This record gives sequence, C-alpha cells and structure tokens, in this order.
Amino acid sequence: MFFTLILENESGDQLNLTTTANKYMTSEIDGLYPPAGTISTSTYAGMNGSYLNNAFIEKRNLVITFQMRGIGIEQRRHELYKVVKPSRYIKVYYRTANIDVYTEGYVETCEIENFEQFTSGQISIICPDIYWYSTETQIAEYSQVFGAFHFIFPDNDKPFPLGKYNTQNMMTIQNDGDETGFMLEISGGPAKNPTLYNAETDEYMQILGDIEEGDIIRITTKTGNKTVTLEREGVQENIINRLVSGSTWLTLREGENKFYLRAASGLKNLKVRLIHRNAYLGV
Repeated sequence: MFFTLILENESGDQLNLTTTANKYMTSEIDGLYPPAGTISTSTYAGMNGSYLNNAFIEKRNLVITFQMRGIGIEQRRHELYKVVKPSRYIKVYYRTANIDVYTEGYVETCEIENFEQFTSGQISIICPDIYWYSTETQIAEYSQVFGAFHFIFPDNDKPFPLGKYNTQNMMTIQNDGDETGFMLEISGGPAKNPTLYNAETDEYMQILGDIEEGDIIRITTKTGNKTVTLEREGVQENIINRLVSGSTWLTLREGENKFYLRAASGLKNLKVRLIHRNAYLGV
C-alpha cells in the first residue's frame, strides 16, 4: 500500500519519512488501529457475573520504525533530531489513496542505531487525543442574508441577485467519522440568549445574556477541550459561566446532523458557523 507520512514540530518544520529509500524509509507504523479500551467491572456478592463500573479508551501510542540508506546519513539524522525532540509536541500527517488525516501528540523516544551497517530507528509518540482528524474542514453556516453576487458580472440587462434572504434557521452537516465534538462561532448582534438545538434529540446549548455588535462567541464541545469564550473589541474572556443550566455539550453523531437556532431577540442579526473535522479512531 502506498502512503505518505510527514512529521511536523510546533515551529512548522516538516520531515517526510516516505520520500525515497535513499533518505527515510518507513517500514512499520504501529498504532494506526483504534487504541485499546479499559473496562472496569465489579462482581456481585454471591451471584454470577459482574457489573460495569466504567469503560474508556486509552491514549494512542504511535510507534514508527524506519531505516536510512545511502550517503549523508549523519546529516539526515540531525535533520530528524531538529523536528523530533523528546517530550515536545509533534503533528503526524498520514495519507493514502482514500484518506488524508493527522493526529497530534508528544514525542516519547527517538532512538537510532548509530554504528550498525544498516542504520535504523524508532520513534514513539504518545497521543492524549485518541482521534485521527481529516485535514479538510466542513462548515455549516446560518445567516438570514447570504451573499449571491459573483463574477463574471452579467453582460445583459436581466435582474440578478445581490443576496438571498434565508427563511430557514436550520443547519445541516454530514459527519463521516466517529461521534465527536465541534466548534461553534456566533457573531453579529445585537441579540440576546442565542440557543442551538439538535433537531433530532431536542438537546440544546444556550448562552445567557446579550451579544453586542462585533462580538464573537466561540464554543468547543470536544471531550477534554470544552470551552466557551467571548471576543469583544479584541479582548478574549472565558464566559463558560454564561452557559445555561440544562445545556448539553452537543456532538455530531455519525451521518447527517441537523441543528436549528433560536434567540430571545435579534435572531436575524446573528451569523453562525459550525466547524467540523471528521474524526477516526483507526485509519
């Protein structure tokens, strides 16, 4: 199977481990499959079987085995050390004919055999976030007025639209990966108490209070990274305390997802963007 494997450090420096056999030749990647689950159970007193306490998925351990051939091996080894540094952040891109994804983690070890006839090495990466994410982003938008003007400018006298008025407050987005959270951006204003509903489950997420013109509220619902922030006049603040009691950290289930927007006032002034990347436990 043909694939591409690229490592990128926090400074944006990249190293392609699948360029040619005369540079870096990846022979094995362990950890592309779903991470192991941990199941905790307890036994019944004097009864057969047991009951479930909790179940969760462990962190991902990505292990890359590679060889270096040809001349200039010492130079290439130091190029590797520049990008892959123990305990430091690393981003791993993996691409085949059918999938283009990345995951993020931290380098555990980077071991290379210096004095062997054929130089080989192994990189171990710990990924606290268990998912592989698609490099392409999907966006669903809501606004009561959508721009419709475009080039090439019409060369006749027939009327053409400058914008379209939206009478539907529904947003639809397709999730082709596993169930996961998303990012929500609410801007515009003035408005009050914006609420996003899941059209299938009636679960909702409501932000209490006023949105002034120019405000941007950003909500992240990913497990382990749930945030609600307000950007006003270039200053950001945490407003998770404005999340109304009873709200649910909404997620995208597998397949088609539909959401609709409500507000106590000023709904027509709001613009909403739902930003999503497909997430995969295994690739």
